[in-house]
Amino acid sequence: MTWRFADLPIRTKFLITLGIPVAGLVLLIGKQVISSLNRRDVLQYVSIQAGNIRLMGDLTEALQQEGASSVAWLSGVETNAQRMMVRHTATDAAIERLNDPALQMDPLDHSRNTRSLLNVVRERVLARSLPTAEAELEYQHMSESQVEEIARVFRRSMDPETNQRLYAHLSLLNTKEGLNDIRMRLTRALATDTISPGQLGELNERIAQYETNTLLFLRDAPENIQALYRETFRGEEVNYMRTIIGTIHEKRSLHGLHTNASEWWALSSAAMDHLRMVEGHSIANVIAASESNSDSAQRRLFIVLSALLGVVGAVGVMAFVIMRGIRSTVEEVTSATSALAMGDVRAHVPVSGNDEVGQMAQTFNAMIDNVRSLAASADAIGKGNYETEVLLRGEQDVLGTALARMRDNLKAARDRDLEQNLALQREKEKLERANERIHVLIKEIHHRVKNNLQVVVSLLRLQSETIDDEHLKQVFGQSQSRVASMALIHEKLYKGDDLAHIDITQYLKELFSELVHLNNVSDTIRYKTTIHEGLTLDLDTMVPLGLVLNELISNSFKHAFQGRDTGLIDLRIQRVSDTEFDLKYSDDGVGIPKDKLTHEGATLGMSLIDSLVEQLNGYLTVESDGNGTRYHVRFKTA
Repeated sequence: MTWRFADLPIRTKFLITLGIPVAGLVLLIGKQVISSLNRRDVLQYVSIQAGNIRLMGDLTEALQQEGASSVAWLSGVETNAQRMMVRHTATDAAIERLNDPALQMDPLDHSRNTRSLLNVVRERVLARSLPTAEAELEYQHMSESQVEEIARVFRRSMDPETNQRLYAHLSLLNTKEGLNDIRMRLTRALATDTISPGQLGELNERIAQYETNTLLFLRDAPENIQALYRETFRGEEVNYMRTIIGTIHEKRSLHGLHTNASEWWALSSAAMDHLRMVEGHSIANVIAASESNSDSAQRRLFIVLSALLGVVGAVGVMAFVIMRGIRSTVEEVTSATSALAMGDVRAHVPVSGNDEVGQMAQTFNAMIDNVRSLAASADAIGKGNYETEVLLRGEQDVLGTALARMRDNLKAARDRDLEQNLALQREKEKLERANERIHVLIKEIHHRVKNNLQVVVSLLRLQSETIDDEHLKQVFGQSQSRVASMALIHEKLYKGDDLAHIDITQYLKELFSELVHLNNVSDTIRYKTTIHEGLTLDLDTMVPLGLVLNELISNSFKHAFQGRDTGLIDLRIQRVSDTEFDLKYSDDGVGIPKDKLTHEGATLGMSLIDSLVEQLNGYLTVESDGNGTRYHVRFKTA
């Protein structure tokens, strides 16, 4: 009997293929190698930048010290020019160290700008030609610029293990910057023994910022730095400075300080030296932590690389054995499985052995046959043939049972849909008939209302013919036109397709023609309209608006063009917002007498217009002169 690897027991082949998971382990370790390389680079960068931050902190300290000395010099507290020159030299040296090309950091263009600005400020300070407040502000800006640059480096060099230390150090720098600013402001104020309310407010604001940054530093700093701060930042000088600052913050005044500029300058300088010592230890702690993390990353990288090499060697040997034994079988199963995954139910796995793998191939082929049968049944059911038979291979055939249940449910759903569609069709027909009856009924209502209003117009006309008093005839004529304008609204509603809204343009055209007829006006009285395109309004708005337009046009016909055969009426309605509209009406008549424009002299027509405008939730303005009358109505719809 010929021995074949494919006929070996599955346990034997499984022991050989244990190396396959190792390949995944290799990939995992490889990922760890890449991660370790990246982490090493990041930590090296952090370590380098921590050293650069120390140099930038030195420049910040030098600028603060020089700024404080300059304020003291201008205030008369500092009189030693030699000490001033020492401060200048220290600041220049700090700038030179930052501009060293050997440093691995971004070019600091602002350092060169700081050097140029410093030279100008120094000359004016030494000559005492620069106001103390301006010198304080200049040095403050340069120092704050350095702190902002340090914060920018912090953000770029953050890593999870050192960020808290870096944030604590930045809070300490802000604390020191705030304390130096307080020191300079108070030195200037004590030297002149005056301080304005605005300057006192700014000083209290800086004190609050100083206290806030101190709390942030104590919250984020490591325990050893907090302990160092409490041990170092104390003594008579610190207590004195804290007392002075606390007194100013509490009393918001310089009264009761019992000190002078020279005493404050000397003791606050000593207190600043204490805080500078804490700053040095803080950045040293950051540098030590970052260097320690960098060394740890190097060691971790070495361990990971060693593990990777060992795993790769073992996997190489095992892969050689595995590929010789089961490559063909794996490829056949993979090919058939891929075809099935793509939906090709014609796949077939050749059986090349009698071991467990061969039995698995036979079971796989049986599964393919079952799937092929179920796919054919599903295709027929999908096409709507719910009578298709689904082949079940026993009680455990979950897929076949589910397909048969789906077929029965779809068939039942189709029958229910047919019944529901028939019922919905009948209900739709009922609703359409009811809607048609309602539509006819509403049109009939508008028609009858229009007819009734026309009857009222006719009655008013007949009654007016029996009256000899011209004033009463005129009153009846006005009533006719008002009722006619309302009748026209209902006529437009029942004649149009929309039973709730009216086309303003068409309504105005017919209203104007009706009023020309009722007022017996010459056709030489012209009018023009400018209406917002497609504007329609509902019945509740159109009734008062139609009456307003009736009154305005009638007034123009009766009074504006007396003794004239020609005239022009200009009517504009424009949309202002979704619910607001502007009505602008004007004529070129003789105008309204001034006594008629007052509330006491208002006519019935004007009173009616005011009432109707109120119904429209609007307001009315009227202008009149020898060139005519102009109305402006701003109204709203519901």
